[in-house]
Amino acid sequence: MIRAFLVDDEEPARDRLRRLLAEVPGITVVGEASDGEEALREIPRLAPDLVFLDIQMPGRTGMDVAATLPPPRPRIIFCTAFDHYAVQAFENHAVDYLLKPLNRDRLTGAVERIRAQVESRERLHSEMATASETQARLFPASLPAGANLEVSGACRAAREVGGDYYDFIPLGEGKIALAVGDVSGKGLFAGLLMAGLQGRLQSLSRRYPENLTGLFDELNRAMHAITGSNRYATLFYGVFDEATRRVTYVNAGHPSPLWLHGDPLIPTTTLDPSGPVVGLLPEARFEQITIQLASGDHLLIFSDGLIETRGIEGVELGAGRVEAVARQSLEDTTDGMRDRILEEAEEFRDGEELEDDVTLVVVRVR
Repeated sequence: MIRAFLVDDEEPARDRLRRLLAEVPGITVVGEASDGEEALREIPRLAPDLVFLDIQMPGRTGMDVAATLPPPRPRIIFCTAFDHYAVQAFENHAVDYLLKPLNRDRLTGAVERIRAQVESRERLHSEMATASETQARLFPASLPAGANLEVSGACRAAREVGGDYYDFIPLGEGKIALAVGDVSGKGLFAGLLMAGLQGRLQSLSRRYPENLTGLFDELNRAMHAITGSNRYATLFYGVFDEATRRVTYVNAGHPSPLWLHGDPLIPTTTLDPSGPVVGLLPEARFEQITIQLASGDHLLIFSDGLIETRGIEGVELGAGRVEAVARQSLEDTTDGMRDRILEEAEEFRDGEELEDDVTLVVVRVR
């Protein structure tokens, strides 16, 4: 059912339009206004799908109303006795332009075109919602249990489907792989590439439990083959060994994770990139690095969407603020530290929408 709103300063014109619309199936009139000021008050409140808008009215004209309506904007059909406003009408995002006196067939055709657009939009929203639910199931449903390791992760997509990725992959013999990735771009295509990256990484991780350089060589060639020259992913991938508390990792162009030492006298270490991004250069080389962790150490692994979160003045959150919040949460669980950092980012954003996907993994060594 299409919800319509009528705006015309002449009551007979509104009456005629209302009678004509009553003969069109699948549309209902949810409100009316006799001038532009009333229209600007009522349209945002009622949120109709479609507005039939006169142009020449006392006070604010129909063009003023169309140019001033806040988002999300309804579709607008201008209804007027004058044909010389047509170009300006379409510049103000009109979807149709009907001349008075209104023709029944012309009106019905315009509504049917709107109906087709609404149905197409609803199908797209339904498909995107299904894709979002499917992607959410790709993230680890359960966290790995280990005597010397506690981990937590979260991903918040800027759109229904995102390009960020994290995973915890048990490799057997007391080893677990920790992965955080970020596919370039946003939306459905980035989400598809993310799913492909995850599937390949899960397969290769068991073939290369120790040879991370070999894993990245093969992963990079595979991703390059399917992404072409303008798509890539940043990826941090590390293997934690329960027996030794060592992590062997490759950082492929990803934001540097923070290593917070349990010893407060040791300054924070950054795990800087040891190779380029994945999928951009077919013959890229990646270096694996091993670090020795100790009880009480934390790793913060995140996507750039976290540290590049912008405040109301355009200032970025930054890794320094992330570290500061983490240090205030050292006695908390990894879930608690993760949530406090994400809450800090949300408060810093101050109600603004996410510009990029935000992913955070918190690791603590027991």
